[in-house]
Amino acid sequence: MQDLPDPVSTWQAVLGRLQLEIPHEQFKTFLRPCTGLYWENDRLVVGATTAFAVSWLELPLHIEMVEEAISKTVGTKTTVRFQATPASSRNEPDVHPVAVQAITAEPPARHRALTEIPLAAPEPEGRGFAYPSSAGLNPRYTFDNFVVGESNQLAYHAARAVSTDGSGSTPGYNPLLLYAGSGMGKTHLLHAIGNEAARLGVSVRYVTSEQFTNEFVAAINRRAMPEFRERYRSVDLLLLDDVQFLIGKEQTQEALFHTFNDLHQAGSQVVLTSDRPPETIKPLEDRLRSRFQWGLVADIRPPSLEMRLAMLHAWAAGQGSKVPPSVLDVIAQRVSRNVRQLLGAFNRVVAASQLLNTPLTAESVAEQLDAIVGPDARNEVTPQQVLAKVAQFYGLATEQILGRNRTAAIAQARQVAMYLLVNELGMTPTGAGRFLADRNHSTVIHGVSRIRQALDSDGRLRHAILAITESLSP
Repeated sequence: MQDLPDPVSTWQAVLGRLQLEIPHEQFKTFLRPCTGLYWENDRLVVGATTAFAVSWLELPLHIEMVEEAISKTVGTKTTVRFQATPASSRNEPDVHPVAVQAITAEPPARHRALTEIPLAAPEPEGRGFAYPSSAGLNPRYTFDNFVVGESNQLAYHAARAVSTDGSGSTPGYNPLLLYAGSGMGKTHLLHAIGNEAARLGVSVRYVTSEQFTNEFVAAINRRAMPEFRERYRSVDLLLLDDVQFLIGKEQTQEALFHTFNDLHQAGSQVVLTSDRPPETIKPLEDRLRSRFQWGLVADIRPPSLEMRLAMLHAWAAGQGSKVPPSVLDVIAQRVSRNVRQLLGAFNRVVAASQLLNTPLTAESVAEQLDAIVGPDARNEVTPQQVLAKVAQFYGLATEQILGRNRTAAIAQARQVAMYLLVNELGMTPTGAGRFLADRNHSTVIHGVSRIRQALDSDGRLRHAILAITESLSP
């Protein structure tokens, strides 16, 4: 293997790939602290923080994912070896990984984070400017391994529709905006759209909002705007992840506005993701936000118990793991916030069983999950916290929710508080009514019932419940 790239830069690029594949908590704990040390022929030696981290990283499933990411980064078949290395002797990288990126055989001499302002002195036009060569799609994210249920079926079927018609000839789906809280699977669907469309020969470009911003600023710095415009306005399908991160970036919003207009007029398909519906991204420019609403807006809700069980069974089958159904039941019942946390819990208990050579039982798994979600996460949240979060979300004072005002906005906030007190904290209607300024238990039952019925058809209400619930997570 000739002209090997710098090991530190190589590993940073690899992290950019892996952060899309590894659950966030595991990525943060085991992979992010690592650094590239040196090359042993065609093997990259990577320093980890502890011997336990090395044991986790060298599990067959994990090392396969890492070696695949390294091979794609450097462009040739490559292996990896992890070793425990004291922090004082490790090279510290200059930047954190940003989305999926590729490096060349001779990486830049230094790395720097790009911000919108101030702009650096421009370099000669077009000189030394190159975009990442990868389209940024994660081949592991496909429709085949996406578990469909009531909470995500609209988003799934819409994603399927645009993936087989990258021309955007179905106006009702262009643009398609998928929104959900963190870890619900919207990025999985975005990559699945790109992978399916690319398989059918459609020209695809996937990019995160952060990467789009960085490339836009780099194009200004280097007077390479024609290349930037060509890169994003010549594709049949543009996939933009996490548009909420464009808030406050006025120059980038302007660039995206014109990019969107050109693509839409050319009949190209645009798909976006966000952690909230477009009408609630208030700091975003009105003209841009309104364009996000031209097509279809679909949300993804937290998975039900049945859906969580289906996901766990699918993951176990995909890994060839012989996990007893009773263990999967415990995980599904204890971990309910989002899909990412669910997968993280599953990987954790399987890895612990392999490392410690102990059998998987419902009792042992319950003990392990105590370290992740606590014995009962609901008990860590108080009624006062629920009331405060509901008031904060709706822009009200807690006294207004506790009061007797029955205007529509206050009444809904009050009923949402009732719903969360009963469903999230497990309070009885009598207890919840007593907490809410001595309201009758029948009033609470009515309020909870109204919210449950509305959740099936009211996307904004689902978003409110999801946002407030996530803000209560310990």
